[in-house]
Amino acid sequence: MARLHVQILAALGLTLFGLHPVANAQSTNEDFARGVQAFEAHDFATAQQVFSLLARQHPSAANYGYLAMAEVGEGNLKQAIADFKKSIQLGGSSASIYYNLGLAYLEDRQSPAAVQEFRQAISLDSKYLPARYALGVTLLNSGQARKAVVCFTEARKLAPHDPRIWANLVKAQFEAGEIQEAIDTAEDAMQTVPNDARLAVTLATVCIQHQQIQAARNLLEDANELMPDNPEVRLLLAKASLMAGEPVEALAVLKGMPQGSGESGEKLLLMGEARALTGNLNAAAVDVMAALRESPGNVQFLATYAWLQQLQRRYMDALATLAKARALEPQAAFLPYRMGVSYYFLGQLQQAEKACEEALQLSPQYASAYLLLGIIKFQTKDFRAAESNFRKAVSLNPSEALFHRELGVTLLEQRKAAEARKQLDLVLTIDPKDAEGYFWRAKLLADQGARREAIADLKSAVELKPDYSKAYTELAKLYTAEGQPQQAAIALAEQKKIKASSNSAVQDQLLKNLPDALR
Repeated sequence: MARLHVQILAALGLTLFGLHPVANAQSTNEDFARGVQAFEAHDFATAQQVFSLLARQHPSAANYGYLAMAEVGEGNLKQAIADFKKSIQLGGSSASIYYNLGLAYLEDRQSPAAVQEFRQAISLDSKYLPARYALGVTLLNSGQARKAVVCFTEARKLAPHDPRIWANLVKAQFEAGEIQEAIDTAEDAMQTVPNDARLAVTLATVCIQHQQIQAARNLLEDANELMPDNPEVRLLLAKASLMAGEPVEALAVLKGMPQGSGESGEKLLLMGEARALTGNLNAAAVDVMAALRESPGNVQFLATYAWLQQLQRRYMDALATLAKARALEPQAAFLPYRMGVSYYFLGQLQQAEKACEEALQLSPQYASAYLLLGIIKFQTKDFRAAESNFRKAVSLNPSEALFHRELGVTLLEQRKAAEARKQLDLVLTIDPKDAEGYFWRAKLLADQGARREAIADLKSAVELKPDYSKAYTELAKLYTAEGQPQQAAIALAEQKKIKASSNSAVQDQLLKNLPDALR
Protein backbone atom coordinates (compact mmCIF):
# COMPACT_ATOMS: atom_id res chain seq x y z
CA MET A 1 0.00 0.00 0.00
CA ALA A 2 1.35 3.44 -0.90
CA ARG A 3 2.40 5.43 2.16
CA LEU A 4 2.56 9.01 0.91
CA HIS A 5 2.61 11.18 4.01
CA VAL A 6 -0.65 13.02 4.68
CA GLN A 7 1.25 16.28 5.00
CA ILE A 8 2.42 16.08 1.39
CA LEU A 9 -0.81 14.92 -0.22
CA ALA A 10 -3.30 16.91 1.84
CA ALA A 11 -1.64 19.78 3.68
CA LEU A 12 0.98 20.73 1.10
CA GLY A 13 0.56 18.60 -2.02
CA LEU A 14 2.91 17.61 -4.83
CA THR A 15 2.39 19.78 -7.88
CA LEU A 16 2.07 18.33 -11.38
CA PHE A 17 4.68 19.81 -13.67
CA GLY A 18 2.76 20.43 -16.84
CA LEU A 19 5.74 18.96 -18.77
CA HIS A 20 5.25 16.66 -21.73
CA PRO A 21 7.23 13.73 -23.20
CA VAL A 22 9.87 14.71 -25.75
CA ALA A 23 9.40 11.63 -27.93
CA ASN A 24 6.79 11.84 -30.66
CA ALA A 25 5.72 8.20 -30.76
CA GLN A 26 2.03 7.76 -30.08
CA SER A 27 2.71 4.82 -27.74
CA THR A 28 5.02 7.01 -25.66
CA ASN A 29 2.36 9.69 -25.35
CA GLU A 30 -0.21 7.08 -24.36
CA ASP A 31 2.11 5.58 -21.71
CA PHE A 32 2.86 9.06 -20.36
CA ALA A 33 -0.85 9.86 -20.08
CA ARG A 34 -1.47 6.50 -18.40
CA GLY A 35 1.27 7.22 -15.86
CA VAL A 36 -0.12 10.69 -15.06
CA GLN A 37 -3.60 9.22 -14.71
CA ALA A 38 -2.30 6.57 -12.29
CA PHE A 39 -0.50 9.23 -10.23
CA GLU A 40 -3.61 11.41 -10.01
CA ALA A 41 -5.57 8.34 -8.87
CA HIS A 42 -2.93 7.73 -6.16
CA ASP A 43 -2.00 4.43 -7.82
CA PHE A 44 1.66 5.20 -7.20
CA ALA A 45 2.91 1.66 -7.85
CA THR A 46 1.55 1.71 -11.41
CA ALA A 47 2.78 5.29 -11.95
CA GLN A 48 6.26 4.32 -10.78
CA GLN A 49 6.32 1.29 -13.08
CA VAL A 50 5.21 3.33 -16.11
CA PHE A 51 7.59 6.26 -15.57
CA SER A 52 10.50 4.01 -14.67
CA LEU A 53 10.21 2.39 -18.09
CA LEU A 54 9.72 5.74 -19.85
CA ALA A 55 12.73 7.29 -18.09
CA ARG A 56 14.96 4.44 -19.24
CA GLN A 57 13.66 4.60 -22.83
CA HIS A 58 13.42 8.40 -23.07
CA PRO A 59 15.41 10.17 -20.31
CA SER A 60 13.65 13.53 -20.09
CA ALA A 61 12.91 16.09 -17.37
CA ALA A 62 9.22 15.19 -17.44
CA ASN A 63 9.72 11.43 -17.21
CA TYR A 64 12.19 11.68 -14.34
CA GLY A 65 10.07 14.31 -12.59
CA TYR A 66 6.93 12.16 -12.65
CA LEU A 67 8.93 9.08 -11.72
CA ALA A 68 10.24 10.94 -8.67
CA MET A 69 6.72 11.96 -7.63
CA ALA A 70 5.51 8.38 -7.91
CA GLU A 71 8.50 7.26 -5.84
CA VAL A 72 7.59 9.75 -3.14
CA GLY A 73 4.10 8.24 -3.15
CA GLU A 74 5.58 4.78 -2.68
CA GLY A 75 7.89 5.98 0.08
CA ASN A 76 11.10 5.56 -1.94
CA LEU A 77 12.37 8.94 -0.80
CA LYS A 78 16.13 8.61 -1.40
CA GLN A 79 15.54 7.49 -4.98
CA ALA A 80 12.89 10.18 -5.47
CA ILE A 81 15.35 12.89 -4.39
CA ALA A 82 17.94 11.54 -6.83
CA ASP A 83 15.41 11.46 -9.68
CA PHE A 84 14.15 14.98 -8.97
CA LYS A 85 17.76 16.15 -9.28
CA LYS A 86 18.12 14.19 -12.52
CA SER A 87 15.01 15.94 -13.86
CA ILE A 88 16.53 19.33 -13.00
CA GLN A 89 19.79 18.35 -14.75
CA LEU A 90 17.78 17.49 -17.87
CA GLY A 91 16.30 20.97 -18.03
CA GLY A 92 13.30 20.68 -15.72
CA SER A 93 14.30 23.71 -13.69
CA SER A 94 11.02 25.25 -12.50
CA ALA A 95 9.44 26.44 -9.29
CA SER A 96 7.23 23.36 -9.13
CA ILE A 97 10.05 20.81 -9.37
CA TYR A 98 12.11 22.53 -6.67
CA TYR A 99 8.96 22.64 -4.56
CA ASN A 100 8.36 18.91 -5.04
CA LEU A 101 12.00 18.17 -4.27
CA GLY A 102 11.58 20.19 -1.07
CA LEU A 103 8.57 18.08 -0.11
CA ALA A 104 10.58 14.90 -0.66
CA TYR A 105 13.32 16.22 1.62
CA LEU A 106 10.68 17.19 4.17
CA GLU A 107 9.17 13.72 4.12
CA ASP A 108 12.67 12.31 4.55
CA ARG A 109 13.07 14.47 7.70
CA GLN A 110 15.66 16.71 6.09
CA SER A 111 14.12 20.07 6.97
CA PRO A 112 17.18 22.26 6.23
CA ALA A 113 17.44 20.80 2.70
CA ALA A 114 13.68 21.27 2.25
CA VAL A 115 13.96 24.93 3.23
CA GLN A 116 16.73 25.41 0.66
CA GLU A 117 14.62 23.92 -2.15
CA PHE A 118 11.52 25.92 -1.21
CA ARG A 119 13.62 29.10 -1.28
CA GLN A 120 14.95 28.11 -4.69
CA ALA A 121 11.39 27.68 -5.96
CA ILE A 122 10.48 31.14 -4.66
CA SER A 123 13.57 32.66 -6.28
CA LEU A 124 12.36 31.33 -9.64
CA ASP A 125 8.77 32.47 -9.09
CA SER A 126 8.12 34.89 -6.24
CA LYS A 127 4.36 34.38 -6.63
CA TYR A 128 4.51 30.59 -6.35
CA LEU A 129 2.25 30.19 -3.31
CA PRO A 130 2.70 26.43 -2.63
CA ALA A 131 6.43 26.88 -2.01
CA ARG A 132 5.98 29.97 0.15
CA TYR A 133 3.32 28.24 2.24
CA ALA A 134 5.41 25.06 2.59
CA LEU A 135 8.42 27.14 3.58
CA GLY A 136 6.41 28.84 6.31
CA VAL A 137 5.11 25.54 7.69
CA THR A 138 8.60 24.03 7.67
CA LEU A 139 10.15 27.03 9.42
CA LEU A 140 7.38 27.03 12.02
CA ASN A 141 7.76 23.31 12.71
CA SER A 142 11.53 23.78 12.96
CA GLY A 143 11.23 26.35 15.73
CA GLN A 144 11.97 29.35 13.49
CA ALA A 145 8.76 31.20 14.25
CA ARG A 146 9.98 34.72 13.43
CA LYS A 147 11.10 33.65 9.96
CA ALA A 148 7.79 31.83 9.54
CA VAL A 149 5.92 35.07 10.37
CA VAL A 150 7.70 36.82 7.49
CA CYS A 151 6.93 33.93 5.15
CA PHE A 152 3.23 33.72 6.00
CA THR A 153 2.90 37.50 5.82
CA GLU A 154 4.17 37.37 2.22
CA ALA A 155 1.93 34.39 1.47
CA ARG A 156 -1.08 36.32 2.78
CA LYS A 157 -0.46 39.02 0.17
CA LEU A 158 -0.70 36.36 -2.55
CA ALA A 159 -3.83 34.68 -1.12
CA PRO A 160 -5.58 37.04 1.32
CA HIS A 161 -8.63 34.77 1.64
CA ASP A 162 -6.82 31.49 2.34
CA PRO A 163 -7.78 30.43 5.89
CA ARG A 164 -4.76 28.12 6.21
CA ILE A 165 -2.40 31.06 5.83
CA TRP A 166 -4.24 33.17 8.41
CA ALA A 167 -4.28 30.31 10.94
CA ASN A 168 -0.56 29.57 10.52
CA LEU A 169 0.36 33.26 10.67
CA VAL A 170 -1.45 33.61 14.01
CA LYS A 171 0.26 30.48 15.32
CA ALA A 172 3.68 31.72 14.17
CA GLN A 173 3.15 35.12 15.80
CA PHE A 174 2.22 33.49 19.10
CA GLU A 175 5.26 31.23 18.98
CA ALA A 176 7.46 34.21 18.13
CA GLY A 177 6.21 35.96 21.27
CA GLU A 178 4.20 38.52 19.30
CA ILE A 179 1.10 38.08 21.47
CA GLN A 180 -0.83 41.26 20.67
CA GLU A 181 0.06 40.99 16.98
CA ALA A 182 -1.36 37.46 16.94
CA ILE A 183 -4.62 38.59 18.56
CA ASP A 184 -4.91 41.48 16.10
CA THR A 185 -4.21 39.14 13.17
CA ALA A 186 -6.95 36.77 14.35
CA GLU A 187 -9.41 39.68 14.34
CA ASP A 188 -8.23 40.74 10.87
CA ALA A 189 -8.66 37.17 9.65
CA MET A 190 -12.32 37.08 10.61
CA GLN A 191 -12.91 40.45 8.93
CA THR A 192 -11.16 39.33 5.73
CA VAL A 193 -12.66 35.83 5.68
CA PRO A 194 -16.06 36.43 7.30
CA ASN A 195 -18.58 33.70 8.04
CA ASP A 196 -15.89 30.99 8.12
CA ALA A 197 -16.80 29.15 11.30
CA ARG A 198 -14.05 26.56 10.87
CA LEU A 199 -11.41 29.28 10.70
CA ALA A 200 -12.85 30.86 13.85
CA VAL A 201 -12.64 27.52 15.67
CA THR A 202 -9.06 26.94 14.48
CA LEU A 203 -7.96 30.41 15.56
CA ALA A 204 -9.73 30.00 18.91
CA THR A 205 -7.95 26.71 19.52
CA VAL A 206 -4.60 28.39 18.87
CA CYS A 207 -5.54 31.22 21.24
CA ILE A 208 -6.45 28.71 23.98
CA GLN A 209 -3.14 26.92 23.51
CA HIS A 210 -1.40 30.24 24.14
CA GLN A 211 -3.62 31.19 27.10
CA GLN A 212 -5.40 34.03 25.29
CA ILE A 213 -8.77 32.98 26.61
CA GLN A 214 -10.77 36.16 26.01
CA ALA A 215 -9.67 36.28 22.37
CA ALA A 216 -10.69 32.63 22.05
CA ARG A 217 -14.11 33.33 23.56
CA ASN A 218 -14.75 36.15 21.12
CA LEU A 219 -13.89 33.90 18.18
CA LEU A 220 -15.97 31.02 19.49
CA GLU A 221 -18.98 33.26 20.09
CA ASP A 222 -18.79 34.24 16.41
CA ALA A 223 -18.48 30.58 15.40
CA ASN A 224 -21.41 29.63 17.62
CA GLU A 225 -23.60 32.22 15.91
CA LEU A 226 -22.64 30.77 12.53
CA MET A 227 -23.08 27.14 13.65
CA PRO A 228 -25.46 27.22 16.65
CA ASP A 229 -26.10 23.47 16.53
CA ASN A 230 -22.48 22.39 16.22
CA PRO A 231 -21.52 20.50 19.40
CA GLU A 232 -17.78 20.94 18.85
CA VAL A 233 -18.13 24.72 18.86
CA ARG A 234 -20.38 24.80 21.92
CA LEU A 235 -18.15 22.48 23.92
CA LEU A 236 -15.07 24.52 23.06
CA LEU A 237 -16.90 27.74 23.98
CA ALA A 238 -17.91 26.21 27.30
CA LYS A 239 -14.30 25.18 27.92
CA ALA A 240 -13.02 28.68 27.11
CA SER A 241 -15.65 30.18 29.43
CA LEU A 242 -14.46 27.92 32.24
CA MET A 243 -10.84 28.86 31.64
CA ALA A 244 -11.89 32.52 31.78
CA GLY A 245 -13.49 31.92 35.18
CA GLU A 246 -17.06 32.21 33.89
CA PRO A 247 -18.73 28.97 35.01
CA VAL A 248 -22.26 30.38 34.84
CA GLU A 249 -21.72 31.25 31.18
CA ALA A 250 -20.33 27.77 30.57
CA LEU A 251 -23.44 26.19 32.10
CA ALA A 252 -25.64 28.36 29.87
CA VAL A 253 -23.73 27.22 26.77
CA LEU A 254 -24.01 23.56 27.77
CA LYS A 255 -27.70 23.76 28.65
CA GLY A 256 -29.87 21.80 26.26
CA MET A 257 -27.03 20.01 24.52
CA PRO A 258 -27.67 16.29 23.87
CA GLN A 259 -25.97 14.08 26.46
CA GLY A 260 -23.80 12.31 23.91
CA SER A 261 -22.29 15.50 22.47
CA GLY A 262 -18.56 15.46 21.86
CA GLU A 263 -16.30 12.68 23.06
CA SER A 264 -17.69 10.17 25.53
CA GLY A 265 -18.38 11.95 28.81
CA GLU A 266 -17.05 15.31 27.63
CA LYS A 267 -20.22 17.30 28.26
CA LEU A 268 -20.64 15.73 31.71
CA LEU A 269 -17.06 16.61 32.59
CA LEU A 270 -17.49 20.26 31.59
CA MET A 271 -20.76 20.42 33.53
CA GLY A 272 -18.95 19.05 36.57
CA GLU A 273 -16.14 21.59 36.28
CA ALA A 274 -18.62 24.46 35.91
CA ARG A 275 -20.67 23.36 38.91
CA ALA A 276 -17.51 22.95 41.00
CA LEU A 277 -16.46 26.52 40.19
CA THR A 278 -19.88 27.81 41.27
CA GLY A 279 -19.38 26.02 44.61
CA ASN A 280 -21.85 23.19 44.02
CA LEU A 281 -19.36 20.42 44.76
CA ASN A 282 -21.93 17.68 45.36
CA ALA A 283 -23.59 18.15 41.95
CA ALA A 284 -20.13 18.44 40.40
CA ALA A 285 -19.15 15.09 41.87
CA VAL A 286 -22.21 13.43 40.33
CA ASP A 287 -21.32 14.77 36.87
CA VAL A 288 -17.62 13.94 37.06
CA MET A 289 -18.26 10.41 38.33
CA ALA A 290 -20.78 9.87 35.51
CA ALA A 291 -18.16 11.06 33.01
CA LEU A 292 -15.64 8.62 34.50
CA ARG A 293 -18.10 5.76 34.18
CA GLU A 294 -18.34 6.53 30.46
CA SER A 295 -14.55 6.81 30.04
CA PRO A 296 -12.86 5.13 33.01
CA GLY A 297 -9.41 5.20 31.41
CA ASN A 298 -9.50 8.88 30.40
CA VAL A 299 -6.53 10.58 32.06
CA GLN A 300 -8.04 14.06 31.79
CA PHE A 301 -11.22 12.84 33.50
CA LEU A 302 -9.18 11.30 36.31
CA ALA A 303 -7.26 14.56 36.71
CA THR A 304 -10.53 16.47 36.95
CA TYR A 305 -11.80 14.06 39.60
CA ALA A 306 -8.58 14.62 41.55
CA TRP A 307 -9.07 18.38 41.19
CA LEU A 308 -12.56 18.04 42.61
CA GLN A 309 -11.17 16.03 45.52
CA GLN A 310 -8.70 18.85 46.17
CA LEU A 311 -11.54 21.36 46.24
CA GLN A 312 -13.18 19.10 48.83
CA ARG A 313 -9.88 19.16 50.81
CA ARG A 314 -9.41 15.43 50.20
CA TYR A 315 -5.77 15.86 49.27
CA MET A 316 -4.67 12.28 49.98
CA ASP A 317 -7.54 10.89 47.90
CA ALA A 318 -6.50 13.25 45.10
CA LEU A 319 -2.94 11.87 45.23
CA ALA A 320 -4.27 8.32 44.85
CA THR A 321 -6.40 9.35 41.86
CA LEU A 322 -3.47 11.15 40.23
CA ALA A 323 -1.25 8.09 40.77
CA LYS A 324 -3.76 6.04 38.74
CA ALA A 325 -3.67 8.67 35.99
CA ARG A 326 0.16 8.70 35.94
CA ALA A 327 0.24 4.94 35.54
CA LEU A 328 -1.84 5.41 32.38
CA GLU A 329 0.08 8.42 31.03
CA PRO A 330 3.48 8.79 32.73
CA GLN A 331 4.65 11.53 30.34
CA ALA A 332 1.82 13.99 31.16
CA ALA A 333 3.41 16.94 32.98
CA PHE A 334 0.17 18.27 34.43
CA LEU A 335 -0.24 15.14 36.60
CA PRO A 336 2.86 15.58 38.80
CA TYR A 337 2.03 19.28 38.96
CA ARG A 338 -1.43 18.50 40.36
CA MET A 339 0.23 16.10 42.80
CA GLY A 340 2.44 18.99 43.85
CA VAL A 341 -0.68 21.02 44.64
CA SER A 342 -1.91 18.26 46.97
CA TYR A 343 1.48 17.98 48.67
CA TYR A 344 1.55 21.75 49.12
CA PHE A 345 -1.80 21.83 50.90
CA LEU A 346 -0.75 18.86 53.03
CA GLY A 347 2.25 20.93 54.15
CA GLN A 348 4.70 18.51 52.51
CA LEU A 349 6.72 21.20 50.79
CA GLN A 350 9.70 19.05 49.84
CA GLN A 351 7.39 16.57 48.11
CA ALA A 352 5.57 19.43 46.40
CA GLU A 353 8.87 20.86 45.14
CA LYS A 354 9.95 17.45 43.86
CA ALA A 355 6.63 17.01 42.03
CA CYS A 356 7.05 20.40 40.32
CA GLU A 357 10.56 19.47 39.24
CA GLU A 358 9.20 16.23 37.76
CA ALA A 359 6.61 18.23 35.85
CA LEU A 360 9.30 20.54 34.49
CA GLN A 361 11.47 17.62 33.42
CA LEU A 362 8.54 16.44 31.30
CA SER A 363 7.63 19.91 30.08
CA PRO A 364 10.23 22.66 30.64
CA GLN A 365 7.73 25.28 29.46
CA TYR A 366 5.12 24.44 32.13
CA ALA A 367 4.58 27.88 33.65
CA SER A 368 2.22 26.77 36.44
CA ALA A 369 4.93 24.48 37.86
CA TYR A 370 7.25 27.49 38.15
CA LEU A 371 4.42 29.37 39.88
CA LEU A 372 4.01 26.67 42.52
CA LEU A 373 7.78 26.43 43.00
CA GLY A 374 7.85 30.19 43.53
CA ILE A 375 5.06 29.99 46.11
CA ILE A 376 6.93 27.26 47.99
CA LYS A 377 10.16 29.27 47.98
CA PHE A 378 8.30 32.39 49.12
CA GLN A 379 6.71 30.46 51.98
CA THR A 380 10.13 29.25 53.12
CA LYS A 381 11.40 32.86 52.81
CA ASP A 382 13.85 32.05 50.03
CA PHE A 383 12.82 35.20 48.22
CA ARG A 384 15.57 35.16 45.61
CA ALA A 385 14.60 31.67 44.49
CA ALA A 386 10.93 32.67 44.57
CA GLU A 387 11.68 35.68 42.37
CA SER A 388 13.61 33.51 39.91
CA ASN A 389 10.73 31.05 39.57
CA PHE A 390 8.09 33.76 39.22
CA ARG A 391 10.18 35.48 36.55
CA LYS A 392 10.34 32.21 34.64
CA ALA A 393 6.56 31.83 34.86
CA VAL A 394 6.10 35.41 33.62
CA SER A 395 8.48 34.87 30.71
CA LEU A 396 6.56 31.76 29.64
CA ASN A 397 3.13 33.35 29.95
CA PRO A 398 3.35 37.15 30.19
CA SER A 399 -0.43 37.51 29.81
CA GLU A 400 -1.19 35.81 33.16
CA ALA A 401 -1.91 38.46 35.81
CA LEU A 402 -1.37 36.01 38.67
CA PHE A 403 2.28 35.45 37.67
CA HIS A 404 3.02 39.18 37.59
CA ARG A 405 1.25 39.67 40.92
CA GLU A 406 3.27 37.02 42.74
CA LEU A 407 6.48 38.42 41.25
CA GLY A 408 5.46 41.90 42.35
CA VAL A 409 4.74 40.76 45.93
CA THR A 410 8.10 38.97 46.07
CA LEU A 411 9.91 42.08 44.84
CA LEU A 412 8.03 44.16 47.40
CA GLU A 413 9.17 41.76 50.13
CA GLN A 414 12.77 42.40 49.00
CA ARG A 415 12.19 46.19 49.06
CA LYS A 416 12.58 46.48 45.31
CA ALA A 417 9.81 49.04 45.13
CA ALA A 418 10.30 50.34 41.59
CA GLU A 419 10.32 46.86 40.06
CA ALA A 420 7.40 45.78 42.24
CA ARG A 421 5.35 48.79 41.12
CA LYS A 422 6.01 47.92 37.49
CA GLN A 423 4.74 44.37 37.99
CA LEU A 424 1.66 45.41 39.97
CA ASP A 425 0.77 48.02 37.37
CA LEU A 426 1.02 45.27 34.75
CA VAL A 427 -1.34 43.09 36.80
CA LEU A 428 -4.05 45.74 36.67
CA THR A 429 -3.43 46.44 32.99
CA ILE A 430 -3.91 42.76 32.19
CA ASP A 431 -6.82 42.29 34.58
CA PRO A 432 -8.48 45.50 35.87
CA LYS A 433 -10.67 43.30 38.11
CA ASP A 434 -7.81 41.75 40.09
CA ALA A 435 -8.66 42.69 43.67
CA GLU A 436 -5.36 41.34 45.03
CA GLY A 437 -3.47 43.47 42.53
CA TYR A 438 -5.11 46.61 43.95
CA PHE A 439 -4.41 45.42 47.51
CA TRP A 440 -0.71 44.90 46.99
CA ARG A 441 -0.27 48.11 45.03
CA ALA A 442 -2.00 49.87 47.92
CA LYS A 443 0.50 48.33 50.33
CA LEU A 444 3.35 49.63 48.19
CA LEU A 445 1.80 53.11 47.94
CA ALA A 446 1.20 53.23 51.70
CA ASP A 447 4.83 52.33 52.37
CA GLN A 448 5.82 55.26 50.13
CA GLY A 449 3.53 57.65 52.03
CA ALA A 450 0.96 57.96 49.22
CA ARG A 451 -1.95 57.20 51.55
CA ARG A 452 -4.75 58.73 49.47
CA GLU A 453 -3.73 56.74 46.40
CA ALA A 454 -3.47 53.63 48.57
CA ILE A 455 -6.99 54.21 49.95
CA ALA A 456 -8.32 54.52 46.38
CA ASP A 457 -6.75 51.16 45.46
CA LEU A 458 -8.11 49.48 48.59
CA LYS A 459 -11.60 50.81 47.88
CA SER A 460 -11.31 49.27 44.39
CA ALA A 461 -10.22 45.99 45.99
CA VAL A 462 -13.24 45.74 48.30
CA GLU A 463 -15.63 46.79 45.54
CA LEU A 464 -14.36 43.87 43.47
CA LYS A 465 -14.15 41.50 46.45
CA PRO A 466 -16.53 42.55 49.23
CA ASP A 467 -15.31 39.80 51.59
CA TYR A 468 -11.68 40.93 51.38
CA SER A 469 -10.91 41.03 55.10
CA LYS A 470 -7.27 42.15 54.87
CA ALA A 471 -8.21 45.07 52.62
CA TYR A 472 -10.66 46.42 55.22
CA THR A 473 -7.97 46.11 57.90
CA GLU A 474 -5.54 48.14 55.80
CA LEU A 475 -8.25 50.69 55.01
CA ALA A 476 -8.90 51.20 58.71
CA LYS A 477 -5.21 51.82 59.34
CA LEU A 478 -4.94 54.35 56.51
CA TYR A 479 -8.13 56.17 57.43
CA THR A 480 -6.82 56.47 60.99
CA ALA A 481 -3.51 57.82 59.71
CA GLU A 482 -5.42 60.31 57.56
CA GLY A 483 -7.45 61.53 60.53
CA GLN A 484 -10.73 59.97 59.41
CA PRO A 485 -11.83 57.91 62.45
CA GLN A 486 -15.41 57.52 61.25
CA GLN A 487 -14.30 55.95 57.98
CA ALA A 488 -11.84 53.77 59.89
CA ALA A 489 -14.64 52.54 62.14
CA ILE A 490 -16.82 51.68 59.13
CA ALA A 491 -13.97 49.69 57.58
CA LEU A 492 -13.38 47.77 60.83
CA ALA A 493 -17.09 47.04 61.14
CA GLU A 494 -17.10 45.57 57.64
CA GLN A 495 -14.01 43.52 58.45
CA LYS A 496 -15.68 42.00 61.52
CA LYS A 497 -18.65 40.83 59.45
CA ILE A 498 -16.42 38.73 57.22
CA LYS A 499 -15.84 35.09 57.98
CA ALA A 500 -12.13 34.34 58.09
CA SER A 501 -10.77 32.14 55.29
CA SER A 502 -8.05 29.56 55.90
CA ASN A 503 -6.61 30.02 52.41
CA SER A 504 -4.84 33.00 50.90
CA ALA A 505 -5.99 34.39 47.56
CA VAL A 506 -3.17 32.65 45.67
CA GLN A 507 -3.93 29.36 47.42
CA ASP A 508 -7.56 29.65 46.35
CA GLN A 509 -6.42 30.19 42.78
CA LEU A 510 -4.12 27.17 42.94
CA LEU A 511 -7.12 25.06 43.85
CA LYS A 512 -9.57 26.60 41.42
CA ASN A 513 -7.31 26.55 38.36
CA LEU A 514 -8.73 23.89 36.08
CA PRO A 515 -6.74 20.64 35.77
CA ASP A 516 -6.18 21.17 32.08
CA ALA A 517 -3.07 19.96 30.28
CA LEU A 518 -2.94 23.27 28.38
CA ARG A 519 -2.45 25.23 31.60
